[in-house]
Amino acid sequence: MGRTLRHQALIDAPVGDVWEIVSDPRTHPEWWPDVVRIDAPDGLAEGDEYVHSGKMMPFIDAVDAIWVVERLEHLRECQFRCTMTGTYARFQLTPAQDDTYVELEVGMDPTSWQWKLAAPMFGLQFKRWLLAVLDALPDAVESRHAPA
Repeated sequence: MGRTLRHQALIDAPVGDVWEIVSDPRTHPEWWPDVVRIDAPDGLAEGDEYVHSGKMMPFIDAVDAIWVVERLEHLRECQFRCTMTGTYARFQLTPAQDDTYVELEVGMDPTSWQWKLAAPMFGLQFKRWLLAVLDALPDAVESRHAPA
């Protein structure tokens, strides 16, 4: 098992508004750093796959990879995993009065010996990615639900 990083944030929005954003990969390019494009159908369910185009390294062009929806527990938890590398992101949501407590876990369970060798290089990238996602998420929720 690769290294796992976790961080939390309190978002000033109801859990349903946050869920709408984190559970739908089609919104990820709007707020998830390094995601360039998502090709996914409406209404993804557990086990469904989609194309995630992202920048794995700052100096490399975007790479298309198949990601899978591993877990969708309505208004509570969603987890996505890259089938190529084993990289994953898990969002756990907890209502906190009118706000939402979000715990984000990212890591890698390498899918091959090549990714096992590369995994240590991703530690700093994962930390930067984790913090950037949690920094961008409140604005994405607010812009999606701001009054017209």
